[in-house]
Amino acid sequence: MENHFPSQSPLIVPTLEEQLKQLLQKLTADVELTCILDGGDKSLEMAGFLNHLTALSPRLSCTFLDAEEDPALSRAMDAQLLPATGIGTPGTLPRMVFHGIPGGKEITSFAAAILNAGGAAKPLDKYTLKDIGKIKRPMELQICVSLGCQHCAQLVANAQRVAWENPLVTAHMIDANLYPQLVDKLNIQRVPLLVANQSQSFSGGKTMAELTTLLPKLQ
Repeated sequence: MENHFPSQSPLIVPTLEEQLKQLLQKLTADVELTCILDGGDKSLEMAGFLNHLTALSPRLSCTFLDAEEDPALSRAMDAQLLPATGIGTPGTLPRMVFHGIPGGKEITSFAAAILNAGGAAKPLDKYTLKDIGKIKRPMELQICVSLGCQHCAQLVANAQRVAWENPLVTAHMIDANLYPQLVDKLNIQRVPLLVANQSQSFSGGKTMAELTTLLPKLQ
């Protein structure tokens, strides 16, 4: 898909731009952002956000696609919920995915995912890594959020760190306000809502310790 999208985003105000520049200087590996778009306003807004963001660091690149261009990628990123942006390393299917625009509190979890992929995240302790390693079967995590919710952003960051550390796990941030049909399907009453393998739901925030204790039990 040709990149004829805006080069600037009103979401990245000057103070945030400076913060992001400093954060992105920590990257030690290249990070690829892959965005699947439709023709809607939110897709256009997300494209502008990503163009602005990738201009802040030579370590960042972004590819824009429509849902039909790469079926395997569309399946991995759940292209039924667009816009969808995957964060990973070049040449790999992303396991950290954002459905919607990471405004509000979710800018912190989006930045955390970039740090994960870019080799700049704070190391986890050996006990947490051991618990993450106990997940032995494929697991898809959906985290339904509101952009103004601090507990949501933390749960997204924790779930996506698990996905980064364990290749059997994918973690999808979903802005519940953008997908009313999904809200009805999952009967979302409050956020954050964690859904594992589209079958088991858990309401409320979770620390990393709580999350890594829970997930191995769901297999």
